[in-house]
Amino acid sequence: MNDIATEPQVFLDLVENLVQVNRHLTGLQGALLVACALDIASDSRTFSKRLGVEHALVLRELNVLDAVGGFLVIAKRDPRTLRSHFHLTANGRAMLSSACRIRISEKA
Repeated sequence: MNDIATEPQVFLDLVENLVQVNRHLTGLQGALLVACALDIASDSRTFSKRLGVEHALVLRELNVLDAVGGFLVIAKRDPRTLRSHFHLTANGRAMLSSACRIRISEKA
């Protein structure tokens, strides 16, 4: 986990900055992207538990990002639990790097 992720206010500031730069994103979508970039969560269940958000809401926003955003991709789904693993695309990493001025490692 990135050290910056241990500071909740820093995380919230990054999400707010991202949503201001890309006005098409909801706050939850921005949080998913930042959480993935900072290794806070790269699956829907972990994100849901760590941020205290209902899993159904996380799945809905994740599906929207996967379908239209081009910023992340759902790589794997568990058909029983619906846990969805995701990673940033090159476009997602570029947008986050420029919007939040953070260095993002390439994965997946």
